[in-house]
Amino acid sequence: MRLPPQPFESPESPGDPSWMLLFRDAAPREILARLLEGDPLELRRRSVERVRSQALLLDAGRLHLRTVAHVARHASAYRGAPPIDVWIAEKLRCSTSELLEEDAERAHSGEIPALRHGPLMEQIARTLGLEITTLALGLVAFHKAAHEVRSAFQGLVIDRRPLDAWCRTNDIAPDRAKAAVRRAFWALGVRREIDIDEFLAEQGEEDGHDS
Repeated sequence: MRLPPQPFESPESPGDPSWMLLFRDAAPREILARLLEGDPLELRRRSVERVRSQALLLDAGRLHLRTVAHVARHASAYRGAPPIDVWIAEKLRCSTSELLEEDAERAHSGEIPALRHGPLMEQIARTLGLEITTLALGLVAFHKAAHEVRSAFQGLVIDRRPLDAWCRTNDIAPDRAKAAVRRAFWALGVRREIDIDEFLAEQGEEDGHDS
């Protein structure tokens, strides 16, 4: 009878790095189970941070599972160089690229890219007055936009930061930030004219910020 995967317990080897204990003497399937049990390499947190740092409208849970698979598949070839954090960052980068490319291929073939964002995507669709299918297809163009465009959308529309405060933090002129938001709207499929000043002011009022 096949036993279910057991929680990973570190043996008494205080001199061994944690990754070595995780990867030692195990097939990819077992390593996969170890990585999912308790998240010892904090791949879930790293996935959330990756999505935030790159200002992506990508489900962090989806990225987490893809990264776990990449780490498990390549663990046997890892020997400690580059440092584990750098190695994991590369697996995160590869996983991110794969998911974005897959969504782009689906959109190109007429399929709707994976939308597993739940309330966030519904909120964005309502805020921008878009059908959820239009927004799903617009994600492909949005993710190809410059980081400045994605970051402005994340900070000013999703996080609802006051314009002046966000601009000071990011060392960017307000007019440039507003232009970036306009480009983000266009990429996501907004074709109606929007007064950006009024829009951002309303966002701040709804969230209780003083603009």
